[in-house]
Amino acid sequence: MNFYDYYFYRMFKSTNTVNKSIPEWSSIITIALLLSLNVFSLLFYSDYPIEKIGRSGFKYIILGLIVVHYFYFLFKKRHLKIIKYYQNSKNNKNLLHDFIVLTYACLSIFILFRQIGMEDTYTIGLCLFVIATSIFGYLKGLNDENSSDNNKSNQLF
Repeated sequence: MNFYDYYFYRMFKSTNTVNKSIPEWSSIITIALLLSLNVFSLLFYSDYPIEKIGRSGFKYIILGLIVVHYFYFLFKKRHLKIIKYYQNSKNNKNLLHDFIVLTYACLSIFILFRQIGMEDTYTIGLCLFVIATSIFGYLKGLNDENSSDNNKSNQLF
């Protein structure tokens, strides 16, 4: 199992519950933003002079990561193959993998916010928000699957 592909799949499933118009773009933007938080954390941790990057540099880092993710996931519709693969996979409903994805997102936020000196209340509040939206997406996805299963069984009779 390619964890990065699975990570995209879980983000897609989560964003698809709340954004029906362009969930694939929402997914790669979310992945790119979380990865940029990791890059920023490394820059702060290494005591790199942030002034050298500047405001536009931060924007280019995020934009560059979105472009890389576009070519990795969306170019030639690779994301459709990933989604189809994981929908039919035994890992589709693996809570351990979902927990790892959620932990990664929360740790990315928590580490950066701690390094830049944000108050714990905001950091923990944002992490709780991420957890709540993930749980909502997960439960809504389960509800949608149960609804479609019920509709299929009703069609049989």
